[in-house]
Amino acid sequence: MSAISNIILVGMGILLTLASLWYGQNHHLLPESAAESAPLFDSLFNSTITIATGIFLVVQGVLLYCIVRYRKRRGDKGDGDPSHGNVLLEIVWTAVPAVIILWLGLASLDVYQAIYGGADVGGHIHAAMAMESSHEAEAGDPGYAYTPVVLPGKEMGQPDLVVQVQGMQYAWMFTYPDSGLVASELHLPLNKRVRLDMTALDVNHAFWVPQFRLKQDVIPGRETHLEFVPTQLGQYPIVCAELCGPYHGVMAGQLFVDTPEDFERWQQEQVLAARGEGSTLALVSDFSPVHPSPRPGSPEAESAFAHVHHQRLGVSPSDLKSLQSHSGSLPSAG
Repeated sequence: MSAISNIILVGMGILLTLASLWYGQNHHLLPESAAESAPLFDSLFNSTITIATGIFLVVQGVLLYCIVRYRKRRGDKGDGDPSHGNVLLEIVWTAVPAVIILWLGLASLDVYQAIYGGADVGGHIHAAMAMESSHEAEAGDPGYAYTPVVLPGKEMGQPDLVVQVQGMQYAWMFTYPDSGLVASELHLPLNKRVRLDMTALDVNHAFWVPQFRLKQDVIPGRETHLEFVPTQLGQYPIVCAELCGPYHGVMAGQLFVDTPEDFERWQQEQVLAARGEGSTLALVSDFSPVHPSPRPGSPEAESAFAHVHHQRLGVSPSDLKSLQSHSGSLPSAG
């Protein structure tokens, strides 16, 4: 290969690298970032896009070059030159993807552990969220409790707010244990650490807020958790990312990030409205602080189930009972 060809090849490699790096930081494929842990995810996603762009340009470039360089010329009636493979080339195009996949796997584990908790990987300071059996749970309860496992030499503060989340076909229900408020909207204070204790009343669901880069399965008979810090005021969609039945598409909720003052004002207003008449958003329950979530099949669960469906879907309790008697796709809270 001549010196000019080497210069051209190096120049193309530099241009390809610059193009990949530029697109990896300017793809605009992600929604706005609104949680403290979101930049970790974004950094990994940008790295993945950069690598994928580089591979795409290399593969398409080689393909176009071969199409032009080795095209059939006019009047050419002969066969192509025989090819018996290239051991070095096969080693390279096997080893390079293997190294890339290994690196992405380790980086993904690092980010996953940093966001969701677990072992200390890659030097991030975080803590594990463990599920352990509760010896004090009553018969019929899931028997799981949230236990923050603090890594040696690390410290983890307690969340500023705990909200209990219940998924059901086809709505979300949010319980604030401190006030006993049950709402169909999730309101959170800005820059405060929040923990969501989540379970499902019927089938598997998945709690997903794209702007927070957080997604967690919500499972019947088991409690899962998310812990995060909202960093941007605004209204964000809550999406069920698990196919949960024929009306899965309508299972959506709204998450509002308020200033701490507005959050306290909203909570007080909803409590007062729920104790009066005409409240359409929330109700106040008498759930125990130890087990604030209503047990499936209990009167509290039935009442909350009917209330949330009335708010989300415009279905009154009487209509809901009628639908339940004619269709198995809208089950009761049990």
